[in-house]
Amino acid sequence: MASDDIYNRPKGAFAKIRTILVGVLVGMLVLAFAVWGIEDVFSPNSSNAVIKVGEVEVGRAEFQDRFNDEMRRFAEENGEGLTPQQAFDRGIPQQLLAQLSQELAIEADSQDLGIGVNNRDVLRYVENIDAFQNEITQQFDRLQLRRLLANNRVTEAEFEQDVVNALSQRQTLPAIMGGITAPSDYAQRFNTFVNEIRKARVIDFGVEALDPLSAPTEAELQSYIAANQARFTAPEYRRFLMIRVEPFDFPNIEVTDIDLRQSYDAYIEDSDVNQAADVSVPEFDDIDEALRNVLRERAIESLLRERYETLLGAGEIGAAETRDVTVLAVPTQDQASVVAARITAGETVEAVAADLNLPAPDTFTGIKPDGLINPASSAAAFDALQGEARVAPTEFGTFDVITVTTINASDVPEFESMREELREGVLEGQALRRINDYERVIDDRLLEGATIEELAEDLNLPLSSYPYIDRSGAMQDGTRLSGFSAIPGIASDDRLLQAVFTSDIGFESDITPTSNNGLAIFRVTDIIDARPRELDEVRDLAAALWSRQQLTDALTQKGVELATRLREGESLEVVAEEIGSTVREIAIQRVSPPTDVSAAVTIGLLDGEVGQIARGPARKEGRYEIGVLDSISTDSERVGGQMLDIIRQNLSEQIALDISRAYQNAITTDKDQRIFEDQMLAAIGLEQPS
Repeated sequence: MASDDIYNRPKGAFAKIRTILVGVLVGMLVLAFAVWGIEDVFSPNSSNAVIKVGEVEVGRAEFQDRFNDEMRRFAEENGEGLTPQQAFDRGIPQQLLAQLSQELAIEADSQDLGIGVNNRDVLRYVENIDAFQNEITQQFDRLQLRRLLANNRVTEAEFEQDVVNALSQRQTLPAIMGGITAPSDYAQRFNTFVNEIRKARVIDFGVEALDPLSAPTEAELQSYIAANQARFTAPEYRRFLMIRVEPFDFPNIEVTDIDLRQSYDAYIEDSDVNQAADVSVPEFDDIDEALRNVLRERAIESLLRERYETLLGAGEIGAAETRDVTVLAVPTQDQASVVAARITAGETVEAVAADLNLPAPDTFTGIKPDGLINPASSAAAFDALQGEARVAPTEFGTFDVITVTTINASDVPEFESMREELREGVLEGQALRRINDYERVIDDRLLEGATIEELAEDLNLPLSSYPYIDRSGAMQDGTRLSGFSAIPGIASDDRLLQAVFTSDIGFESDITPTSNNGLAIFRVTDIIDARPRELDEVRDLAAALWSRQQLTDALTQKGVELATRLREGESLEVVAEEIGSTVREIAIQRVSPPTDVSAAVTIGLLDGEVGQIARGPARKEGRYEIGVLDSISTDSERVGGQMLDIIRQNLSEQIALDISRAYQNAITTDKDQRIFEDQMLAAIGLEQPS
């Protein structure tokens, strides 16, 4: 069964801003930086900080939220989640630490520089954020602001401080990066550089060019397994009980007794029923099942209609009527009446304005009700017919002559065409409300000490007993509990899996949010610890991996040998014939590198002089490549006009990025930066990386 987005709220300064403003406040700050190395900065910790730069820090809770976001994004993009160990091996928490280090360094430096923001600037900035605009008036709505903050469990004081911090930081980078323009001559030279053509010859070879490879001995296999123990370790498995409530647990629209009563009242007032003398309508408490079904369908129809009207009123569906108008300012009411009469009679606004020496009219297209600054003018614009002019007083004692030039009719979708979409919306709303109700009850019962079995029985909720699964949601036989597209399984919910694998055994969990806007509570009942697999379990896999590594090493050794012979003067053709390969001629440009040559060879040929020999593993597994650079052509044409402007703009941005990196290096060198490994590992649910 699921809950609304109150369960998906990051915590902490940067996370709160990013969630509510969708990156508006801090996007510019992180754009300028690339990930840099963060090893050699781990320190023992005396608080719950994961990273600290100067006097600013990010605690374990915020880091855990940011890490969970990354894990969830990975799972959505790849269709499966990662264990904490796999995430650590991929460098996900390390990259997150680097990003936080960038953010905190800028924040600390802005504090040292004494950069401040006054309250007026904060208010003006917040009032211009789209998320806080009223959907109808398109104006800043304080109630909307408070509602979003409440939904994200952020106080106004916390949010104000976040905005102040972000605006303070935004004053730093623009001052450093602004006003940079690359010279035209530099752009011309850069264009020549990236468009030079390099011609080369390439050969590739595989196992056929090598001496026969032997199978691993027992000792070699055991040594390989010992050196790569993480690959051959059975993961930790956990068994648990769980109550899980998701939106998809409520597939039908719920009709309450109040809905049925309203449907009943409307039914007996129906003209067809009242006019039929031989029709006897029973009292509400006496209606049979057939009539109850009729009333239920009528109630559902009413709920769909209600949502349809709500969406229309909020402007979320269809396009409301708009008008194109001209506004002519006239000093007196009498003159305005004459002007309006002449325009309505057929004269153009421009001609009347010129004849009476009035200012040129203003033209507004596609305005909505209340779309003009003067409320009386807006009202006149929507009271008038097309081609008609109306007079509206202003607050300054003058008068506007409003002429409607075009009425753009509303475009409202038919109710029937939206029936299924409306049904899904009603279902979702009801499901979220019911899940919120469950959350409040469950929270109270947990505080009273209720067990998961008692909750399931008292609330009539399904209690599921899960088999042993690993951190990825796979059972011991390798089957992943992925569920279906309409009903996702636990393997599709990395957030829930992380909670299960970081909880203590034998205790009811707190209410845990699911990725589907649901809730869950669970109790881990048994744990099978991670263990090294027996040799017989992994023999075939270890042998295959060992053989692959031996092939890679042998290909590299052969490549080094052949490259040495080429540098000593042997021709590529002779070497190719000896190993049974063929020579390919290729042309390389920096703007469009080849897709059929490995990155190692391409980079080597692009960086070297004529005669350069580059080598490396081919794109195809089990193959190796060697290339020889034969010529470099730099006769590209000079560019000008718009193309030159584009190149200069791109170069200017790159120079600005280089300067920002230098700035970042300077402030991180100046600031005391500490990363607390124990807190980072605890935040991601990993005691020690293997």
